[in-house]
Amino acid sequence: MFAGSGRNVFTIVLLCFIMLAAACSSGSNGAESAATTAPPKETSEPSASPVVESEPATRVISTAKGEIEVPSNPQRVVVLYMLGDVLAFDVTPVGVSAVYSGAAFEKALADVPQLGEWFKPSQEAVLALNPDLIIVPSEETYELMKDIAPTVLLSYFDAPLEERIRQVGDVLGKEHVVNEVLEQFYEKVEASKQKLADAGLLDKTVTIVEGGNGSMGVVASKDYGRGSQIIYEYLGMKAPEKLQAEIDMATEATGMELSFEVLSEYIGDYVFRSSYEGMADLSGNTVWNSIPAVKEGRLIEIGFGLSYYNDIYSLDKQLDYIVDSLLATVQ
Repeated sequence: MFAGSGRNVFTIVLLCFIMLAAACSSGSNGAESAATTAPPKETSEPSASPVVESEPATRVISTAKGEIEVPSNPQRVVVLYMLGDVLAFDVTPVGVSAVYSGAAFEKALADVPQLGEWFKPSQEAVLALNPDLIIVPSEETYELMKDIAPTVLLSYFDAPLEERIRQVGDVLGKEHVVNEVLEQFYEKVEASKQKLADAGLLDKTVTIVEGGNGSMGVVASKDYGRGSQIIYEYLGMKAPEKLQAEIDMATEATGMELSFEVLSEYIGDYVFRSSYEGMADLSGNTVWNSIPAVKEGRLIEIGFGLSYYNDIYSLDKQLDYIVDSLLATVQ
């Protein structure tokens, strides 16, 4: 009886070993199968990033005073006189020369320190602003500013508008928007001319005057300020024949002082009078008030501050004022 039981036990133990071996074999095969069917992990080298060349901090430009190193992207610009040309490029200076009341850019520069008259700025005030670029319109101001920061002398008073704007754009590193600035202005001029032509005003004669204490100043060139650039150059309007002859001969900004006795010979269909605080009161001047343009309501006052400057920003605002004022007389 004991011998039979031993064989049974042995048989049972043997069966257990066989089943255990089968299970291990199955598990091993499953693991191997999983290992062989799993997709291989992809390995990739990090792609090389494109090399971006940084803009140099400075660049060299050619100026009236030779080659000058200026910031590539100036951040602290001081400007004397040609304020509107800089504003036209959406650059707000950190310091400017004195701004006349009523100037086109008076509000835009309300929070910018003023440094004195453009021809005699305060060196101490400029130095305190720590500018990285200074733009000046004359030899005298160049000499005053050149040791403070990179200073660029631009031929503001002699250069035509387009040449000047290209110079300013180059100095500011804004060459890519120069054409846009100019085209916007020229397109507006053409649209304004069409408005005046449609209203029957473009062929009317215009005189620009200033003063009136005993005599009257009359603008006798296209680049005197007081709206002369817009009226005579860009809109192409004419003065009366006698005055137009003077304008055609003018080689520089000029005007004439005329007595009231001969003034009527130089007054056109419309008169623009430069107005400012303390100007002569002509309400009781019988000669002045007998001039047809004055008597019939075609006298237009234009603020001295608005009409004094001839930068592109100011010219744009003068264009609006002059055209709107002329159109208002026939509406």
